[in-house]
Amino acid sequence: MRAAVYCRLSKAPKVGDSSTNPRSSLDRQEQDGRRIAAEQGWDVVAVFREIVPASDPFKARKEWTQLLELIEAKEVDAVILWMEDRANRHVVTAAELVKVCKEAGVSRIVLPSYEYDLTDPEDEAKFYGEAVRAQQEIARMKKRIRRMQLELAENGQEHGGGKRPFGFTGSGAHKVPLARALAEQEMIREATSRILAGDSLRGICIDWNKRGVAGTTGQPWATRTLKRVLTSPRTAGLREHNGNLYPATWSPIVPREQWEAVKAILEDPARRTNDRGGVYRYLLTGMAFCGVCGNRLVGIRKGDYFGYGCAKTERGEGGKCVQRSAAPVEELITEALFLAVESPEWDRLADRPANDPARGLHEQLARDQGLLDRLEDKIAQELISPEAAMRNRAEIERRMDAAREKLARLGDSRVTARVPRNLRVVWPHLSLDRRRAILKAVLKLPPEGKGIEVYPTGPGRRAFDPNAIKVTWRA
Repeated sequence: MRAAVYCRLSKAPKVGDSSTNPRSSLDRQEQDGRRIAAEQGWDVVAVFREIVPASDPFKARKEWTQLLELIEAKEVDAVILWMEDRANRHVVTAAELVKVCKEAGVSRIVLPSYEYDLTDPEDEAKFYGEAVRAQQEIARMKKRIRRMQLELAENGQEHGGGKRPFGFTGSGAHKVPLARALAEQEMIREATSRILAGDSLRGICIDWNKRGVAGTTGQPWATRTLKRVLTSPRTAGLREHNGNLYPATWSPIVPREQWEAVKAILEDPARRTNDRGGVYRYLLTGMAFCGVCGNRLVGIRKGDYFGYGCAKTERGEGGKCVQRSAAPVEELITEALFLAVESPEWDRLADRPANDPARGLHEQLARDQGLLDRLEDKIAQELISPEAAMRNRAEIERRMDAAREKLARLGDSRVTARVPRNLRVVWPHLSLDRRRAILKAVLKLPPEGKGIEVYPTGPGRRAFDPNAIKVTWRA
């Protein structure tokens, strides 16, 4: 007689287990199985050992599948299990084993406490009965766990286990000093402010990795990881369970309204990304337009040359409108911005005290303008239907109109960007997305204005002509 021994453990032993052998349970199962085979005078032709949760009966089990294949190949005459529930805890998988055994002529399933004879209908029914009882046990356990998790959530408590969240001390082996958690919370507040100001996940990740900001795993920051941190309800002092939010026992790292605003920006379906992980690759994309036909200017790279050219010309739709080297155009725009920020007039236009009732309205307008811009890009790429775009645009514009009406009643017409006063100094260190956000806040873009218009310089002109660039500023 040829016998196969199958051993299963529900979960891996914890690191630092005090037992002499962390896999002792599997070892005991194999030893008992070999002892049964020796007592019967059988040859053990295969031993299958694996760690698979019994709570998920349909989870792929490599060793279990190999056992069934061995039985189907008629290379086994008997199967040895430690207990019925070591093989399965669901009547469907029990039936699968019985079916394969009967088709292959294997009639004996042996345990230390009982030997099943599958040619006996009563024994077969008993084997199914043990599987049903195991399935009921798992079902009751799941209900108890779900109820306990709901109670923890309703009380605003952590569910326990898992890795330490960024910004929290954690528990057990993952616990860190409070000082580190507080430092991480400051980084979360910084990232929140930067996203609201128009910066990107990519820009923040690059900056943090350069500064050596450590995450919970020690790996470099990636946009997906940072997004998960910033959109997590725990950041706003909330406990999430099955899609519902409950007030948590811990204090929020950022106010809920800021968390919701960041979440809306980062989870906007119209948000554009590319292989580089950013929103745009060029400073003036979407803000510069052809002075001849009104089309947007797009970035053009040919070897060492970088410039902006009319999108219509680049698409080969006929006509040669405008193409200009990027450097002098960008320098002209940024220098004008620097001079404006450094002027005394800027303070009157841009300063806004923390208790200014217009602050929140300006922030809302900036966020909605970003959503509207990304929606336009989505339409251009034909990634959204005109009907859906119309509905989204109408809702965004409705909010923006309402905000403008409130600002008009407050008599507020100031510049909306959160612009550093030392902008000329910090500009080289700002991410591309942060620079674009500042420019978009001070430019009057379509449909309100014409943004940056680039006109031809005339025949035979080679030198850069600043008069061929017209800019519509907000103030």
